[in-house]
Amino acid sequence: MEFWDKYKGAIKKVSLIIVIFSFIYFSIKYLLPFFAPFVIALLVSYINEPVIKLLEKIKIPRKVAACISLLFTMSVLVLLITLGIIKIYNELIALQDNINTYSQDISHKLNKMLSKFTSFYNTLPVEITNTITKNLSTLSEKITTLITAVIQYTINTVSSIPRVTIFTIVTILGTYFISSDRKAISSFFYRQLPFSWRKRIAGLKKDTIKALVGYFRAILILMGFTFLEVSVGLFLLDVKYAFLLALIVALSDAVPIVGTGVVMLPWILWNVFTDNMPLAFGLAIIYILGILIRQIMEPKIIGSQIGLHPLVTLLAMYIGLRFFGILGMFIGPVSIIIVKNLQDAGALRLWND
Repeated sequence: MEFWDKYKGAIKKVSLIIVIFSFIYFSIKYLLPFFAPFVIALLVSYINEPVIKLLEKIKIPRKVAACISLLFTMSVLVLLITLGIIKIYNELIALQDNINTYSQDISHKLNKMLSKFTSFYNTLPVEITNTITKNLSTLSEKITTLITAVIQYTINTVSSIPRVTIFTIVTILGTYFISSDRKAISSFFYRQLPFSWRKRIAGLKKDTIKALVGYFRAILILMGFTFLEVSVGLFLLDVKYAFLLALIVALSDAVPIVGTGVVMLPWILWNVFTDNMPLAFGLAIIYILGILIRQIMEPKIIGSQIGLHPLVTLLAMYIGLRFFGILGMFIGPVSIIIVKNLQDAGALRLWND
């Protein structure tokens, strides 16, 4: 009993933290897949809200304004998808016109690489060649398994088209209903909150949105640094289309963990295999330098944008990664942002400020 009296405050706080993060984990892991259309609808309705308010100012009823804004959003989305398809189609046509030149060049380089590998392979001891043969056999089996998995995934994707259609329809209808009756829905949920929370909820909402915007702004800042570093590096290496390639690398930097390696590593390896060692070495320097800059700046920039200490941001990203995989790199900091703003608003008391 004496132990409980001494440590009950700490035990209650730890228990509350466990409950909160368990709730976040089970909500994302098990509830989000079921309610995903409505979560997306909520986000789209929030994005559409400025347009709806603008239309309301010119005396258009909210329900009509919600319908117009939804149609506008869908039109923009369809336009972007259409432009993307047209762009891909044009690129494929251009590739078709040059396919013979490309295939001959690649075939020549592959034959050259194969000849070198064969010469090197023949000079190896029998034990090593047996090991290589065994590993190649295992690799062949793994490739077969991978191809089978890809085919199965494609079949499953095609068979899930009816579900995707229903998902899309529910999302569109959900967006309309949330947008058209936003005040009534907000008022209903507001009335369900404890009375002590109601005065703080407006400030909590504002601070949370500000922090979330800051988080994604931080990601854009990091991508900007990556673009600047890569574009300068490629320019110094006299690489054609340096700025376009730097933009592609910067966009790939948004992928957690892998980041720019999605583009840079295959590019470096290709130049190694094709004996273009100066370019491979230069790209490797750009890649390593980019990783070092990001590792130093990422926690600090994200922390400064969302008001978290860099160590807390790093810890949240790591824990999110462990629980949710790559998406957890985003989920972790977002969860901490929400908890921190609940603490700041006085809705929770998990630590002493």
